[in-house]
Amino acid sequence: MSNYVLKYSRDERVKYISHLDFIRTFHRAVRRADIPMSFSHGFNPHPIMTVAMPLSVGMTAGGEYMKIGFECDYSEQEIMDKLNESLPIGFKILAIKKVEGKELDFAKLDRAIYNVDVECNDTSLFDAEVFMQNKELKVMKKSKSGIKEADIRPYIYDFNVDLVNGNLINITMCLATGNTYNLKVDSVIEAMVKYTGGFNVEFFATHRTKILAGDEELL
Repeated sequence: MSNYVLKYSRDERVKYISHLDFIRTFHRAVRRADIPMSFSHGFNPHPIMTVAMPLSVGMTAGGEYMKIGFECDYSEQEIMDKLNESLPIGFKILAIKKVEGKELDFAKLDRAIYNVDVECNDTSLFDAEVFMQNKELKVMKKSKSGIKEADIRPYIYDFNVDLVNGNLINITMCLATGNTYNLKVDSVIEAMVKYTGGFNVEFFATHRTKILAGDEELL
């Protein structure tokens, strides 16, 4: 068995595919590409495949990761070419690296960068600098013990308004993600509304551009 880490993107055409449907789609693409996957042993064998930080339905992404095992040893370029020919339009393999052991360990991924288009009632009401000056940003957040109030301010690492156009604000934000703490864009939007008087968000669209380990991408 040979293990590989794949970096891939998902665009607007496939943003409403659920995580489970994506897994099934990828399995079918691998079969079409004629690259035998490795399976676990035991009573209920399943393909050896791990997706880092599964993407929420409705989001697009430019730098997602998965680790996958293949029965044989293939060149990275061969796998990329075959999978890109077999995957549905909207998915694209961007990079591949053969790995040994815990090389390119997904557990090290601890933050993600998002580009968010926010449609609101009045762009003049929201000031990013004032928002980030809050020492606390408390919102209701779901956890294993239920829904409770949580301060998300320590987990917003960067927050910049890139463009204001009509009733649209384009924001780039770097948020905590991973096993230690996972902050969703939805919670940040909730805080923006809560801590800005008169400000309401009508709609927002999210693109996850990168998942990082510290300040570095795995691939």
